[in-house]
Amino acid sequence: MKTLFKLFFIMLLSAFTISVSAQQYAQNSSFNNKKQYKYSDNFTNYDVQVKGKITVNDDDTKITSITPGGYLKVSKKTFGNKRSLIVESNSNGKLNYEYYEGRTEIPYDPEGKMWLSDILLDVVRMTGIDVDGRTKRIYAKKGIDGFMDEIQELSSNSVIGKYFKSLLEQIKLNTNETVTIAYAISRELSSNTESGVLYRNYSDLFLANNTIAVAYFEGVSRLSSNSEIGSILRDISIKIDFNDSRVTESYFTCIDRMSSNTESGSVMRNVENTQQLSDDAYARLLLSVQQLSSNTEMGLVMRSLENLNINNTNVSVAYFDAIDDMSSNSEAGQTLRHLMKNNELNSDNYLLLLKSVYQLSSNSEMGSVLRAIPNMDINNAKINEAYFKTINSLSSNTEAGSVLRNTINEYKLNSDNWVSLFGSVSKLSSNTEMGLVLKKSLTAMPISNEEVDAFFDATNELSSNTEFSSVLIKMAELPGLTKYACTELLESASLLSSNTDLSRVLRAVAKTKLVEDNDIRSTYLEVAKTLSSDTEYRRVMEALNN
Repeated sequence: MKTLFKLFFIMLLSAFTISVSAQQYAQNSSFNNKKQYKYSDNFTNYDVQVKGKITVNDDDTKITSITPGGYLKVSKKTFGNKRSLIVESNSNGKLNYEYYEGRTEIPYDPEGKMWLSDILLDVVRMTGIDVDGRTKRIYAKKGIDGFMDEIQELSSNSVIGKYFKSLLEQIKLNTNETVTIAYAISRELSSNTESGVLYRNYSDLFLANNTIAVAYFEGVSRLSSNSEIGSILRDISIKIDFNDSRVTESYFTCIDRMSSNTESGSVMRNVENTQQLSDDAYARLLLSVQQLSSNTEMGLVMRSLENLNINNTNVSVAYFDAIDDMSSNSEAGQTLRHLMKNNELNSDNYLLLLKSVYQLSSNSEMGSVLRAIPNMDINNAKINEAYFKTINSLSSNTEAGSVLRNTINEYKLNSDNWVSLFGSVSKLSSNTEMGLVLKKSLTAMPISNEEVDAFFDATNELSSNTEFSSVLIKMAELPGLTKYACTELLESASLLSSNTDLSRVLRAVAKTKLVEDNDIRSTYLEVAKTLSSDTEYRRVMEALNN
């Protein structure tokens, strides 16, 4: 029965041996700590089964121990010739050997012993047998260079991963050695998964100092899997020194090399939440934001930056550059409103913000952002110029008028501001919007000569007699109307072509005490003479004399 079992095992190993032209590795784990490894190339087929922990001698030529109940089963076929070896450990750990050539059992010593000596190095490299012992021995004899030489002899990602793991867990490496490994993991492993496991599990070692950290992030950046890079970077719990420009650059290079906007955005939001970023790091993060092709992700990241110092010049320039790179007006507008709501901006920032608003193509978003601006120093000459330049770029009279009325409500305007505001009013093509803004301005503007001149320069652009007269009447009703303003009002009224509207304006002026002034009365009479309607003329004169 025992002989039949052995023959059955030899036939089973033969069935597993498949000849292919390229190298292949497969590992299947099963119950009871059993593993199977298969290897084939143009010349050789290997089938190896392992159970238990196996150790080998220093020169990898013989088995020194197998845990009780374990075994090593090896089958090798070369050019049609097959050999097999079974090494089993009994309950006491004693090793028993069986050696076969074809289906014929041959005494283990000397043929089997010699054959095992020839193939054992291939087997341990194929399977990772005694990886901990071999790693210690190789490093003790040849250092990190010897270890890397051995890695070159390995072809299986899982086995290479075992060797890196063993080295990192067993050996206290110096900085240069750890740098070597940080670079080597992604270079030697073609599996992103295996590399990711190592980079995640030993991140504390790789972040022990900044020199290693730079190599670590550069190694991670070479992975081709966005999900693995993202997972590694999000999994870091130790503090990263973002005050070091080398570390900062290498970290964000990882992000820039990711082709997935979702992963990149997720990592940037995570680092802002979990790490303490310097101003320079925030500026560098924003450069990475500009690399994104998704406006949604750009907006999500920028609106998540709760701790950035927007008043730092480098940060603010990078922030608004990112805004300008957005092709979505809604995302840009939403982000600008969020910025103003959650940060105290200085004058330089407002200049950058207005420049960004100016570049938007959506009138509704431009108007929405401009109306949302709080506490801006509009009396600053540069801000005044940029603000009204932006309003003038609006092609929608409705939005422009709304922003201008909001400006009157929200700001204490100086003389230059009023001149600029009325300049913007004169550029509107809608009489309705012009009239609404001009009448709104009369509730707040000082009635000094400069403001009055600018006011009438805008008013005189009205082509609608109805709106024109309505604005003039509103001014005539001002309790603080001055002689200069009244004179300007009457001169503007003379431009009206409607007898009815001109009459209404003159009768409004007649109600003021200013008509008692000889100069005002004289001007009033001159304008009244331009009326071609006798009826309206009588009404105007009756109003003056009453």
